[in-house]
Amino acid sequence: MKNILKISTMILLLLLVVSCGKNTSKQNLENINSEDHKEEGEHEGEESNKISLQLTQMKVMDVELGEIQQINLGTSLKVNGQLELPPQKKASVSAIIGGRVQSVTVIEGDFVKKGQILARLNNPEFITMQRDYLSAKSNLSFFEKDYLRKKELLKDGITSARAFQESEAIYFEGKAELSATRATLQLMGINFSTLENGKITSAIPVIAPIKGYIQKIEINIGKSIVPEQEMFEIVDNEHLHIGLKVFEKDIDKTKVGQKITFALTTKPDKIYEAEIFALGRAFDMNTRAVKVHAKITGTHESLLTGMFVEARIIIDSKNVDALPDGAFVHENGLDYIFILKKKNENDVEFEKIQINKGISDLGYSEVVFIKPISENTVVVIKGAYYVNAELNKGEFEEHGH
Repeated sequence: MKNILKISTMILLLLLVVSCGKNTSKQNLENINSEDHKEEGEHEGEESNKISLQLTQMKVMDVELGEIQQINLGTSLKVNGQLELPPQKKASVSAIIGGRVQSVTVIEGDFVKKGQILARLNNPEFITMQRDYLSAKSNLSFFEKDYLRKKELLKDGITSARAFQESEAIYFEGKAELSATRATLQLMGINFSTLENGKITSAIPVIAPIKGYIQKIEINIGKSIVPEQEMFEIVDNEHLHIGLKVFEKDIDKTKVGQKITFALTTKPDKIYEAEIFALGRAFDMNTRAVKVHAKITGTHESLLTGMFVEARIIIDSKNVDALPDGAFVHENGLDYIFILKKKNENDVEFEKIQINKGISDLGYSEVVFIKPISENTVVVIKGAYYVNAELNKGEFEEHGH
């Protein structure tokens, strides 16, 4: 009986050990499978935020890359204005005397120096004027000798006062005529050293009065030009500035030295900077505004006189990390941007990261990162909407499959 009980107890213990072993193995297997699924889910979550695009795709979607900028988005005064030039930095070029265009040496957009020849005009009258100058100069030499001779004769009482006075009048008249002819030829751009050596030119040069860029050309070869007709317009954009209209209620908020940020109304994604250097003293009764002038600091790229701008006069400074509005994607109540992860000859890989979007102005918005990113990180600054559409398209196709 004792042996039977002993054998039963051993069998029971053996079954218990086997059962525990099976349960432990099953639990371990479940834990391993659970960890595998967790890692796989995390990996899939990371991959779902990444997308690879070909460079040709980016070009078609008009996707642009750039870096995060420091933009002043503090308290500001919103104003509009126009790019202007001071009158001494803009020139309309015309001819003193009319003629026919013989040649044109520049095209629109060319940079020219002060005194550079822009075109040449010919006219038979030019030849006559040069001949008259040489004749007047020769006559003046004779008149001067006659005047000096009779002056000495008058001292000696050999000639009458009347004869001397006639000689004197002729001499000074000839002197005035030569001076006037010379001044006219000088305005026409005649080279006197060449002329006084007896070489008469049949064409006169049209000279640039200032340095700058040729903005407009109104002539062509063979065209007849009348006196004072405008032929060229030259602008010196180096002294380009902004003329802003500040309304009556905001005049006391502006002062010389204040910083300005502005953008072209036709290109709001490019921010420029300026500084107020003069406040207008005349009040426009029609617009109820005063003109404020600001000097552009930094680059003048793409800026031309006459362009309209939207500007902000900075009242309180607040420099923040900012991106153009085209860099942001708003989805399910959250904001995202795309950062560059990898790039090779044909493909570019982006990662979609969540951020917080702050204050916005002038087509830019503050970006606050939830997780820090490295300096000089390259991001999508334009076309993020289309990149996100491609990402969502890929996810849809994957889940559908």
